[in-house]
Amino acid sequence: MNSIRPAVPEDAPAIARVHVDTWRSTYPGIVPDAYLAGLSYAASGARWRQHLEQPGGELTFVALDPAGVVIGFASCGSLREPVPGFDGELYGLYLLAAWHGCGIGRGLFTHAAHNLIQRGFRSMLLWVLRDNPTRAFYEHLGGEPVGEKTIEIGGTSLIDVAYGWPELGIIKGQD
Repeated sequence: MNSIRPAVPEDAPAIARVHVDTWRSTYPGIVPDAYLAGLSYAASGARWRQHLEQPGGELTFVALDPAGVVIGFASCGSLREPVPGFDGELYGLYLLAAWHGCGIGRGLFTHAAHNLIQRGFRSMLLWVLRDNPTRAFYEHLGGEPVGEKTIEIGGTSLIDVAYGWPELGIIKGQD
């Protein structure tokens, strides 16, 4: 059985592994190869440890496989940049490809949404690269495109699409 729980600083290396591995498996041909090759478990782990040790409004959840190994994570909190009609943000949801289609991504999504509701947020936004092949997952959960912006990753301009859930209490697909 898989479980989901709040992340602790000791999870940083495992979260970094998932973060780097999912970027490398999701973004070839989208994000420059040199950027993906330059991703570092050690550097990512140090950033995650620092992030998890800081008190604040952001919360990260980890999904564990039956052996207790971190296989995915989701982070959420208040909006990082203002978008009219939204107050909460799902900063990211990453799940190793071998676990896609098992309900774990939906579980991480639901944990994040419920956490935002518990903290008084009424709506949620998520930014996802337009060319991300897993965008349909967010559409299946009722997310609707509500904006776009251009971002730069590895010297390449890419389009980021904002998916929004204007009413957290009625998210499609929640159990």
